[in-house]
Amino acid sequence: MTSTSTQFIDMCNKARALFAKYCSEPLPKDPYAKMRWEMAGAHAYLTDALHNIYLWSDKISPSEEQDFAFFCYCAIQNIEHHHHLEETHVFPSMEPEYKTDVLNEHAAFAKGLHDLDSYLLAVMGADKGEKYGQMTKVPNRNKEAYNGQRIKQLLEAFAFPLFTHLQHEIGWLNPERLRESGLPVSRFAEIETLVQEHIKNEADGPSVVVFAVFHFPPYSQSPQLPWILQKVLVPYVLYWKHRKSWRWLPDYSKQPFGPLVQI
Repeated sequence: MTSTSTQFIDMCNKARALFAKYCSEPLPKDPYAKMRWEMAGAHAYLTDALHNIYLWSDKISPSEEQDFAFFCYCAIQNIEHHHHLEETHVFPSMEPEYKTDVLNEHAAFAKGLHDLDSYLLAVMGADKGEKYGQMTKVPNRNKEAYNGQRIKQLLEAFAFPLFTHLQHEIGWLNPERLRESGLPVSRFAEIETLVQEHIKNEADGPSVVVFAVFHFPPYSQSPQLPWILQKVLVPYVLYWKHRKSWRWLPDYSKQPFGPLVQI
């Protein structure tokens, strides 16, 4: 393992421990604490997604390249969707009482995400679709060659600003800081409504939603998904369209994706 690989994995492990500290707790009764709990759960699954594709990327056979490229695409689309939600609904809805540096921090790794997203589409010979996670393959388009080392390098290029930001957000959402800002409790219900509507309208079910649900680690109690979504729609309806890509879902029975040694 190269020193760069070790650094990437160390960043994943450090971030995961922080997120697990909060998302492993039961749903907080305090609405101010619930914001951090929800964000920690989202960041935990996004961390596992990047860690997982990093570990797999140079172990893919030629016959698997297209399916794995789509799997990676789902990971990046989940991150882009998550950050679009934050920029358009979550943090703007906290203003003017509570302001953050979310736009500047997102800008620090936006190009890196775009570069990896564009490379994966080029490998698949595809264009983006209307919703996050959708893509349309273009007939007769020349595909770029799959290169697992390139995926690793593209991940490494934005890892530090991304993981730094994900950890910063947990600090921003310290419940006491939110409470002291004067942010009214009623704002949280407004944010939740906006977020759910955005997911419904902008996120593709058979790709980003399935990918997300199967990356929520077993120790995480966040989010609390509707029973029919988690137990019926995802495994028995939405799963099948891209089932060839789900063979790389993380194995949560063992490290690094099993129960944490320390939380």
